[in-house]
Amino acid sequence: MALFSKSFKDFSLTFEKNAVTNDVLSLRNEAAIKESVKNIVQYNFYEKPFDPFFGGNIIGLLFENFTPTMEMEIKMRIEQSIEIHEPRVTAVTVDVDMEEDRNELNCSIQYLILGLSPKFDSIEVAFKP
Repeated sequence: MALFSKSFKDFSLTFEKNAVTNDVLSLRNEAAIKESVKNIVQYNFYEKPFDPFFGGNIIGLLFENFTPTMEMEIKMRIEQSIEIHEPRVTAVTVDVDMEEDRNELNCSIQYLILGLSPKFDSIEVAFKP
């Protein structure tokens, strides 16, 4: 039995206004979830008032020496933070690519959206110090 729900709707954090309604732009379905996943991953601990352990705290790891165990730590943190804070997705897989010469961390995150007809989506997130 497939579970279908009404559409997902969030407001845009750019706070741009809708030209027709003069209200804040809204994001729907896949775009809303993609923006939510990106925000969860980019948050550091203690940046969100009243929820100090929200996010993945990945930016805090950018200045550590990159090792294979650090790669596993980053993958685990991203997967756990999305699993805890975004109930609309499941089956999260993360690929990490560290470019040491450029001090850059590129993450590719794939997930399955729940509630809509089964749909896989992905997002690319780049962390730069």
